[in-house]
Amino acid sequence: MRFYNPSVLFVALRYIKGSKKQRFASFVAVLATLGIAIGVCALIVVSSIMQGLQERLKANILNDCAHVVVRADNKNLPELLGLPHVIGAVPFAQGEAMLQAGSDITMVTLQGTDTNNLYVRPDYAVNVGLSSRRGGPRVSDLSSAYNTTNGGAAAVDPSTLVVDNTKVNEEVHIAIGNGSDTLDEEVLLCIQMPRVDRSGYNYGSLFPFSAGSYELAINYQMLMQLGLSSSSDAKVRLISTQNARYTPFGLTPVQRNFRVTDIINSMDKSAAPTVIGNYSDVRRFLRLPPSETYFRLFLEDPFLVDEVTTLLEGKYAYSDWRERYGDFFKAVGLEKITMSIMLCLIIVVAAFNILSSLTMVVSSRVSEIAILKTIGMTNRALLEVFLIVGMSASLIGSFIGLVAGIPLALNAQSILNALGISIVQGELPIQIDSGNIILIVLLCLVVSLLCTFYPAYYASKADPAKHLMAAS
Repeated sequence: MRFYNPSVLFVALRYIKGSKKQRFASFVAVLATLGIAIGVCALIVVSSIMQGLQERLKANILNDCAHVVVRADNKNLPELLGLPHVIGAVPFAQGEAMLQAGSDITMVTLQGTDTNNLYVRPDYAVNVGLSSRRGGPRVSDLSSAYNTTNGGAAAVDPSTLVVDNTKVNEEVHIAIGNGSDTLDEEVLLCIQMPRVDRSGYNYGSLFPFSAGSYELAINYQMLMQLGLSSSSDAKVRLISTQNARYTPFGLTPVQRNFRVTDIINSMDKSAAPTVIGNYSDVRRFLRLPPSETYFRLFLEDPFLVDEVTTLLEGKYAYSDWRERYGDFFKAVGLEKITMSIMLCLIIVVAAFNILSSLTMVVSSRVSEIAILKTIGMTNRALLEVFLIVGMSASLIGSFIGLVAGIPLALNAQSILNALGISIVQGELPIQIDSGNIILIVLLCLVVSLLCTFYPAYYASKADPAKHLMAAS
């Protein structure tokens, strides 16, 4: 037996069309259709704007924030780069300090990145333009990168490697396997860290600070707060109790004058804003011993940090971006969920209108239902008829909502400009996620199905003899 046979479709279409005696039920059905269309349209527009705002915040805030910082040695690099969602690692130094400018003192997070030594995950290296010339070594695995024993490693001429506008450092090595003359294909590539690679991945703010210059880059907001001038080099003093030393005068913190020469072009919502200096200067200021090395891990998506940290647990000491910005992004996510739930109520109200409309249709057609059952229509066929009648409003409303919602989302900025409304500085970020749209439509259909099922089931179980006697 076919699920939708012609007789079922014929009867369902007649009931959807309605009759002059059921104008009120038809009016309620139209209201339900419009309600679902408005709900779907509003959800698409709002979710696209909220998703765009979340992505902008993630880019502006987390680009300069270390996604994961791991205390490890160079020999651990192959394992770190083999973690899921990790695309690169770079030597890194970070510590808390107090920044003094005149009489103003504020807490800061001092960071230094060794931008000359970025280690890229092998399979990602192809995406950023790292490859080998014909006949030369190729990028594959890092497991033997540090196998320098037994006469094991030979330096590779950087000119044999092709990199798109990216310098290859001379530390590139190829391990020779088993003492033979055949070069193993396992390569360690160490390149200069780009600002943005060929795949569009943003590595954050980079500054050409030379070692020993003690230059500093700070956020524009902090620059204004401290009353410093961006046109001339301003001197500030950094004070840190990390690795402080005991002197005849007691515990003496580390102090050093730095020159503010650059501005970090990113948002910073933390209690201790980030300031960036040269990697060697930061290590020297924080008095980190040579044996204490840290690596900053770059993730494909910072929100996937859980999958990385679970594998680091118990093996390495680490920290991640959630320690600074976890609460902020939780609040953003909670606001997004709250807005979606509020707009879902429009769909729920419209679905109850479907319930009311279908209940009126079933109540007014009990005698026709009895006749249909008398001439042989099964309970299942009747159930299908009224499911089609009830779901028609949801399907039509969802389609109208899709057709109206996507163009409205794409042109939201133009509409706001025409109304003279300004929500954010610059262009309103819009990101239409197909997954979100599918979820919205499925939610609408499921809620409508739940409201449709009971009246349809009641109609299919009607007693034909009872209703025919009542009609006569």
